[in-house]
Amino acid sequence: MKLILRVSSFCAVLFLITGLSFAQNASVSGLITDAGSGEALPGANIKISFPGDVSIVAGGVSNIDGVFSIANIPAGTYTMTASFVGYSENSITVTLSAGQNLSQDFQLSQGLELDAVIVTGTAEPQKVLDAPASISVLDAETLESEVALSSSSATRNTVGVDLAQTGVDRVEIVLRGFNNAFSGATYVLTDNRVAASPSLGVNIYSIMPNIGIDLNRVEIVRGPGSALYGAGVDAGVVHFITKDALTEPGTTISVIGGEQTLFGADFRHAGKVNQFGYKVTGTYGQADDWALSVDNDTDAAELADDFTYTDPSDAPSNQVVDAATGKLQRNYDYKKLNVNGQLEYQVNDRTKVILNGGHSRYDAVVLSGIGTLQADDFGYSYVQGRVLSGGYFGQVYFNRNNAGDSYVYGTGQNVVDKSTLLTAQSQYSFDVSNGRHTVILGADVDVTTPDTDETIYGRNENDAQITEYGAYGQSILSLTNKLDLTLAARGDYNNVVEEFQISPRAALVFKPQPGHSLRASYNRAFSSPGNNSLFLDIEARRIGFPTGQSLVFQGRGSRDGFTFDNFRQTGTALYSLPGPVFGAPFPVTNMPVAPTYGVVAAELVPALLSGAPIEGVTFPQPVRDALANLIGYTASQGTAGAATTVGVLGIPDENEESGVRPVLGPTDILPLKQTTSQVLEAGYKALINNKVLVAVDAYYVKKKDFVGPLTVESPLVFLANLGQDLGLALGAAFAAGDDPTINAILSDIQNNFGIPPEQVAGIVAALVQGGLGSNPAAVVQPDQAVLPDGSTNEVGAFLGYRNFGELDYYGVDASLQVLASESITLFGNLSVVNDDFFDAEELGEDGSQVSVALNASKFKTKVGGQYKHSSGFSVNASGRYQDAFPVQSGPYVGTVPSYFLLDVGVGFDFAQYAPGLRMDVSVQNILNEEHREFVGAPQLGRLGMARLTYKIPG
Repeated sequence: MKLILRVSSFCAVLFLITGLSFAQNASVSGLITDAGSGEALPGANIKISFPGDVSIVAGGVSNIDGVFSIANIPAGTYTMTASFVGYSENSITVTLSAGQNLSQDFQLSQGLELDAVIVTGTAEPQKVLDAPASISVLDAETLESEVALSSSSATRNTVGVDLAQTGVDRVEIVLRGFNNAFSGATYVLTDNRVAASPSLGVNIYSIMPNIGIDLNRVEIVRGPGSALYGAGVDAGVVHFITKDALTEPGTTISVIGGEQTLFGADFRHAGKVNQFGYKVTGTYGQADDWALSVDNDTDAAELADDFTYTDPSDAPSNQVVDAATGKLQRNYDYKKLNVNGQLEYQVNDRTKVILNGGHSRYDAVVLSGIGTLQADDFGYSYVQGRVLSGGYFGQVYFNRNNAGDSYVYGTGQNVVDKSTLLTAQSQYSFDVSNGRHTVILGADVDVTTPDTDETIYGRNENDAQITEYGAYGQSILSLTNKLDLTLAARGDYNNVVEEFQISPRAALVFKPQPGHSLRASYNRAFSSPGNNSLFLDIEARRIGFPTGQSLVFQGRGSRDGFTFDNFRQTGTALYSLPGPVFGAPFPVTNMPVAPTYGVVAAELVPALLSGAPIEGVTFPQPVRDALANLIGYTASQGTAGAATTVGVLGIPDENEESGVRPVLGPTDILPLKQTTSQVLEAGYKALINNKVLVAVDAYYVKKKDFVGPLTVESPLVFLANLGQDLGLALGAAFAAGDDPTINAILSDIQNNFGIPPEQVAGIVAALVQGGLGSNPAAVVQPDQAVLPDGSTNEVGAFLGYRNFGELDYYGVDASLQVLASESITLFGNLSVVNDDFFDAEELGEDGSQVSVALNASKFKTKVGGQYKHSSGFSVNASGRYQDAFPVQSGPYVGTVPSYFLLDVGVGFDFAQYAPGLRMDVSVQNILNEEHREFVGAPQLGRLGMARLTYKIPG
């Protein structure tokens, strides 16, 4: 009994002491709001630490009303810091006395680029200045002031961004090079959801739900991110983050119009009811897109590859065909529509549930790896569910394509695409050691299911599903108050490649003084070959002949590779010109002259008789008639006999003066492997006096087994000496005099026009060589079938993907932003890469003729500024220059010339007269510098646009 009384007494005393201790502690409460709108910021973080120490003494999170409360804080002097993603941190020093209840509100402003709190590339809220990566942030004000049909164009002045505009509302964006037509190299997210088109893996910014008036910010991370995001994130991340319905309610309407008959409208409405939030957004756009011109030689060559129907009535109803020639005509009427909805439920101060989805469709001319496509009612839909609870983040989303009535200009064939992507992700982060150490753990699974009715993946359709599993961990440790260490690792397994890859990451960030940081990092990233690279099986271009025979260029995936052992043994290629020997194998060193002479004569004779212009031909019509008579007769009679000519192997290449790049022979394609990238990077960031922002990043990249773009891999056989060998054969036949008809024609030509038989043979040979031009006569075949079984009257050439051994390059990105005054902001940046073309020696592929292009400029610089007056008037201007660069991207091979573009804009905020109303006018390329930003794309000129925006607060 005494023992019980003693224990009870002890507990009572302990409780009393504890209670007195808590009573002597202090507490803090307050409201966290947006400094501009005054709206509450639910989910904002408050941390309390000792001055100059990163260790956290206490912390809290604001509730649905933006209110926070933190109790049981020991008396003392502290630094209180409020932070919210996308905003600058706000820190103050407070002294708390025992028992004090302090009321302290915080107002947060949209952050300067280095001062803003971001999540992309770190998986945990962190200031750009402190992040272990090269990061840029575009804030809501910048995005809302961008006058364009799509917000993606706002990235054009960002350092390290390679943006190639190929239409009024079509861009290809990569970070630090390796752009492509139909590019998916950049890992693009919208609210943590992969925004690329499923299966195709291409970033179609026009139909992403990234509407300017609904964007909170865009976070751009240069460099690899596989350690957090997994396969394919070896070239950087662009993350579009939309506005939250709970924190930014209200209605915004925007209308835009401009040159190229451009018109568009955006709509956003968001509201909240107690703990529920909702949002609806939409956008519509249309324009007359820039077009290729038949009067431009480059454009005409591109248009020449478009399909011609033998019978124009065979064309589907949605295709425009020239009634006289059967030539497929391009449709430059651009249209897009996008509608999205979102529901939010703030369960409590720590937990939020978000459900959103949307649908979009568009019509446009689009460059792709197999040639130019017409997106006709191409649709894209998504559904996404997210849960955020303290340190936990989980999501499931489903993306789906619907290609509508889209078709390929090179073949006229429709493509079907109902492919899907299903992704599930789960991540948890927690702090230890009083906030000095943050640990992040996560796992995800991606399932890509192609569904194209065999129009894209053909024979591979049933084997093309890709499932990838991944798990990762990251540790962010404050070694000292000035030195942070980040370590991360991720493991991924791909069911097709059947390999397990490890992606490590290590970074040190040293902060010698507030506002300055030095960074050094190492990343190993990998990229798995996508569905197209592995399984593509689609007709890219068809050259049809009146005989019903066709030369077909087939795009093929390289999962199992391609070999050319049979060619090495026999040296033969399949004859690909129309006629009786079409599809027959002939040795490249002994190509028959007579069949090719017959093919060229069939087009040359009518041209001579009609008087049509023929390059180099100045003869009067009577001579043309006599030559036509001779050519027609000798070709039909096989006068060339058994003469042969030596073929030359080559690959089409517009960078070559002849349009053909000679090769010694075909190069085998091994089964595709995963690409690995190792990146060393060092950087310096500084925010000086909250006025000057400086960032310099230097990087070295070494890639192994790099997967290049789709390129022609079947060497074509060109008859460069056809005229010479035909001239010898005809000369011998003319000299023999065995054919009375030939003798009579030659006698008539000599008697009437003074041209002797030996000269006539040379003239005919030259005409035939010119008539053949750069058309191939045969195609080298791999050991594997190029075309599907059952293909008749067709010879196939194939385009494929391949790994390149190794390549390395280095570069520097540097940027400067100056807040010269409250009214004037200036910026400038430049990006330099040491190489833009890698030949076989640089790739470690000695003995072959393979090569790969950066498809981006080695040097580019961007400068500009903005002036804002208190009256609401603003003006801005920016200039962009980039050097010329070579392009090798599927059928698009050539050079993009250098160019300089000047953009200007003016705006006026009518807040003093009509609150919420704003007018912006922008002129891109005001000097109307006609230029081409990618091979195969049309020349672009000036584009003037005006936009009226009206905001109604919620």
